[in-house]
Amino acid sequence: MTNNLRLKEVIRGKILYYLALIYPQPATLPLLQGELDIFGYPVSTEQLNFHIAYLTEKGLVSVEQKRGPKSARDIALVKITAKGIDYYDGRLPADEGVYLEPKRS
Repeated sequence: MTNNLRLKEVIRGKILYYLALIYPQPATLPLLQGELDIFGYPVSTEQLNFHIAYLTEKGLVSVEQKRGPKSARDIALVKITAKGIDYYDGRLPADEGVYLEPKRS
């Protein structure tokens, strides 16, 4: 059980890491899913939605629904918030639900 909890924390940290890299641009869910796969943390759509909802409730990311260019359905765009950047940069206290790898000096 502990390994599963740690994995969830690491995945949330990887989401913040990637969103901080592309800031101020947002990411689509498929793009985030692909990046997590590249990082070695493949997740299902349901798992990704769970992590994004968690990070949104913590105020670390925001989700905006935009109309797709050639589709009738909305596309979710995920963006790191200012609070998320502060957390990623280590200016906020550690949160047990999100693990960030130590930054190299």
